[in-house]
Amino acid sequence: MKNISIILNVVLIIAVTLLYVDRFSGKDKEEAKVAKENVSENVSKIAYVNIDSLLNGYDYYNDKQTEFLKEQQKQEAKLNSKGKALERKAMEFQNKVQKGLVTSNQAQQMQNQLMREQQNLMQLKDQISMDMMNRQQQTLQDIYQNIIAAIKEYNKDGKYKMVLGNTGGQNVLVADSALNITEIIVEKLNEEYQQKQANSENKQENK
Repeated sequence: MKNISIILNVVLIIAVTLLYVDRFSGKDKEEAKVAKENVSENVSKIAYVNIDSLLNGYDYYNDKQTEFLKEQQKQEAKLNSKGKALERKAMEFQNKVQKGLVTSNQAQQMQNQLMREQQNLMQLKDQISMDMMNRQQQTLQDIYQNIIAAIKEYNKDGKYKMVLGNTGGQNVLVADSALNITEIIVEKLNEEYQQKQANSENKQENK
């Protein structure tokens, strides 16, 4: 799910500002102090979302994962059933050939048929795999758009200048927990999802 994140280098901003403060500390301490305060103020306007925790708590994501797993198991069972049927045909064919129950012409025709069925099965397997991949990618895209929309809605007053996406501690190594808005965003996402579910159920009942 390949990562839903906004990568912004806060460390670089702080480092550049500290260099600025160090350079002018002997010349204009007041100016350096103002610059440092500005950085502190900007950093306080940064929030982050833990993507792993968000997905674990997002009902839509979990429902889609369950749905995807069930469909995957269904398709695997379908392929296994067809594969076993083809295997039985191949064994029957071999048995008839060994017992001399078919002519060479009949054997060739049966062998060609088995090869065609095997090829069709492989094509079906590839098609199912491609369809499942496309569905999963579309779901991930929907989830990404939902997350971005929820963050924008939550931050419509411009409280935060940046909202980082953190996955496995890759983008935010250490941070004040007060900057973590994951639970708030999850709550907004679930409220919206539950509302959509309720609207969908109402439409079904009214039909």
